[in-house]
Amino acid sequence: MKRWAGVGALAVLMTLGACDEDTPTEVDDGFDFTEIIEAYVDQTVVATYADLETQATALRAAVAAFDGDQSQANLDAAANAWIASREPWEASEGFLFGPVAFLGLDPSLDSWPLDQAQLDDVLASSFDLSPDFIREGLNATLRGFHTVEFLLFRDGQPRTAGDVTDREREYLVAATEVLFEDATLLQEAWTSAVDGVGPRAFADEFRNAGQAGSRYLSQTEAILELIEGMIVIADEVGNGKINDPFTEQDPAIVESWFSWNSLTDFANNVRSIQNAYLGGYHKGTRGTGLNSYVAGEDPALDTRIQAEIQAALDAVGDVPEPFRSNLDANAEINAAIAALNTLVATFENDLKALVRGD
Repeated sequence: MKRWAGVGALAVLMTLGACDEDTPTEVDDGFDFTEIIEAYVDQTVVATYADLETQATALRAAVAAFDGDQSQANLDAAANAWIASREPWEASEGFLFGPVAFLGLDPSLDSWPLDQAQLDDVLASSFDLSPDFIREGLNATLRGFHTVEFLLFRDGQPRTAGDVTDREREYLVAATEVLFEDATLLQEAWTSAVDGVGPRAFADEFRNAGQAGSRYLSQTEAILELIEGMIVIADEVGNGKINDPFTEQDPAIVESWFSWNSLTDFANNVRSIQNAYLGGYHKGTRGTGLNSYVAGEDPALDTRIQAEIQAALDAVGDVPEPFRSNLDANAEINAAIAALNTLVATFENDLKALVRGD
């Protein structure tokens, strides 16, 4: 399982309360969130997953090029493509609900830490290293972003091409294919009907919150899901991704430490919060965000939330690079954890109360 997957349990539970076509729905008697919900679906979630699919496609192509010609330039290009594909995934972690949870795509794409001992055993075996074998025959800690990362990077740099064995290259090709398939399935599950999710695109379910056929009984419930997604990732970054290796003083449990991409990952996690709150995608355009509702109801709270998100982003940026080699940066690390916990408290205590009308 993903090391910190447990913190997302609340978000998953909220979405599992599905209703069928005949279940009466609640009627929102307050604010009309239609514009915010539609913009969130189209300009934040779907836009982010579309970029993930695009970058995963480019990663697959770069790995295929290295498979055909094991030059250092091709390996460097594949490593750069991994970094590019990592950005939209990390920027999607503010909404780890819906298909990413229902279909088990979060652990499949992003389980950590990598089980290096078992990976070495598989590489030393005679198993056919096909995508089907990796998906069906191995657990989630032996595929996804971090397996591909390990096969491409050492000590923050692309590996020396000549050091990559034939078996590692075969594994790299197959694991990248599985990653690409997961990214594609995630995008399709939001935009098209996919078995195991529901009879319609999940985007339509979220868009139609409060209407027959949606698992969300009201628009307010959908907005609370959006907020819960922001809470989950703020807590995960502050109290898991940053605090765990800091408290244990263990570089081996720092996420993305082979590539030294850890702090960039964490920053993109915070950007996922910013995107969800302000609307849109930081690599695309802004839409109508939840902030438009908050600003109309409580301008001071909106100002505070936007400032706290930026403070968290700045605090993560102040931690020295690479994170795995600076676990003694007590002041900067504690400041980042505190900034993220401030966000959690504001979302949990103030933003949820505003939306619920407490």
